[in-house]
Amino acid sequence: MGRLIRPGRLTYSFCKILKQNNLKHIRFHDLRYSCASIMLANCVPMKQIQEWLRHADFDTTVNIYSHLNYSSKLDSANTISGVFEFANKK
Repeated sequence: MGRLIRPGRLTYSFCKILKQNNLKHIRFHDLRYSCASIMLANCVPMKQIQEWLRHADFDTTVNIYSHLNYSSKLDSANTISGVFEFANKK
């Protein structure tokens, strides 16, 4: 119609859709967080997530989402554990 969509209208419509479909109430912005979480869980590099979310600063993305990267923490722990196991075998 040639006019901008007001943010309040989008939020209202989103809440209405959730209610009509008996879905748990979440904020529209939570979809952004879920999107980043899913990408991270599927090994999408943090730099690509930053670009997708359009964060100007890489550190912003890392600070908000790095705690979700459980698999990389597990890989790091296994690597360190392997080093100690190797040292104990000598």
